[in-house]
This record gives sequence, C-alpha cells and structure tokens, in this order.
Amino acid sequence: MEPFIIERAVPQDADEIYALYHSLIDAPYGTWNEEYPSRELVEEDLAHSQVFVMRDGSGRIVSAIVNEADTDEFEPLAPWYPDVTHWAQFGRLGVASDMQGRGIARQMLTYAMEQTKAQGCQAVRFLVGAHNTPAQRSYAKLGFEVCGEADAWEGHWLCYEKRL
Repeated sequence: MEPFIIERAVPQDADEIYALYHSLIDAPYGTWNEEYPSRELVEEDLAHSQVFVMRDGSGRIVSAIVNEADTDEFEPLAPWYPDVTHWAQFGRLGVASDMQGRGIARQMLTYAMEQTKAQGCQAVRFLVGAHNTPAQRSYAKLGFEVCGEADAWEGHWLCYEKRL
C-alpha cells in the first residue's frame, strides 16, 4: 500500500480540493451538486476553518475534510449531547472515487478528531445524507451516535455526534 500523508491544507490547495469535490457530484449516495460545494466555499474554508487533506505518494489530494470549529450551524437540527459546551462541526468529507472503499474516510475522521480533541473539543458533529449507507457504516465503526434527523438544505440528514 502506498504511503499517505494527512496534513492541514493551504490556500494553494483550493483548485485541487474543489476539483476533488466537483468530481464527486454524481457519486452514488452523494448530496453534492453543481452549486455545492462551490469554489468560493472552498476558499472560505481555507481562510476560516481547518481543512485537512490526505495526499498519496505522488502528492495528489485523495481526500479532504473541513472542521468548521467556529460555527453553530448544526445546533438547532438535533438534540445534541446536552453537557457538551465545546464541539467541532465536520463537513465536506470527500474521497476520490478511485480511492473509495479503503477506509480513507475513517482515517480522515480519526485524524480530524485527534486534532480537535487536542484543541479542547469535547465532541464532534457531522451530518450524513440519510441514504448514504456506506458513510453510516463508517461512522458507526468509529462510535458515532445518531442524535436525530433533520430536513435542511434540500435534503434529509442523520445528525451524528461522538464524544472525544
């Protein structure tokens, strides 16, 4: 198996992250479309959030995930853990089509959780399309719990949370 490196993305990665996301628009179980995630959102993520990428041995970005640590956008969507006062909100986890099925999503989540725990977060939150059974299996293996369901952003979502 080739070596992979997970690291924090830099602004120069915007084109490649956007291309990765855009390549997944028609992916089975996906919720992304031509408008989301946009190039502007990728640039905003890089400027204001923590974005982690996984690179293969050639340096190609094969996965990305965003930690939107400073937002409470998910707060009204579910009955989250009531005792948690500091959490991370993950989003936009994508894995290149040719790399799927290798546990990369779980590796990315594990890495992002380690980083947020080191920053004092007590839990992480993540929304998953209700029809995305492969992602649901990954989150279950990592110990995420479904805290509720929500209809938002033209989709039906399972609201996942995990204590760190």
